[in-house]
Amino acid sequence: MVKTDTKTRILDTAERLFAQKGFDAVSLRNIIASAKVNLAAVHYHFGSKQALVHAVIGRRLRPINGERLAKLAEARAKAGRRPVKLERVLECLFLPLFRVQADPKVGPAFSRLIGRVLFDRNANLQKFMMSELDEVIPQFSAALDAALPGLAKEETDWRSHFMAGAMAHTLCNADLLAKFTGTQFDPRGYESTVRRLIDFTAAGFRAKVSPPTRPGKKK
Repeated sequence: MVKTDTKTRILDTAERLFAQKGFDAVSLRNIIASAKVNLAAVHYHFGSKQALVHAVIGRRLRPINGERLAKLAEARAKAGRRPVKLERVLECLFLPLFRVQADPKVGPAFSRLIGRVLFDRNANLQKFMMSELDEVIPQFSAALDAALPGLAKEETDWRSHFMAGAMAHTLCNADLLAKFTGTQFDPRGYESTVRRLIDFTAAGFRAKVSPPTRPGKKK
């Protein structure tokens, strides 16, 4: 049996507890008791609880974002002077995320963890998440703009906002599908999930733009 090093044991334990109980509800004492390490080990490897939270999230997000950017760069290279097709841009964005969710060792805790980050509305975590997306957002925004040349920038931004909501909801609340509809969700079939999400999102991006409504105007 391979012995886990102290730093990894702290990260694994913190990830599990944060996912289960939330970031504010878990103390360093809870983590060291469960990980069977001392407080000095946490301070040595991370320095503070906030730094530990960032390390827990970052070790999952950074490989995902790195793969996203690599896939998009590959798609651009293959497309040459033409813009990358919308569905391919979306695939580059979605696939790495849902592949991690499908990992039986990481997926369940990862989904809950991302849900905590997105829906707990912690200002510090929101700022950290944006820093992790520093390169991803402009690269994919540019790719979406290029794939949708007839869509105004404001509309692309709004539809990107709706896309992010659909992606987050699908990742973090997949159990609701079975509860409300009876349709089963199996994270191991992530490629089918991604394909459905691409079809849905691409249709939204290509939907007809309604004429603007004027505030207070009577119909």
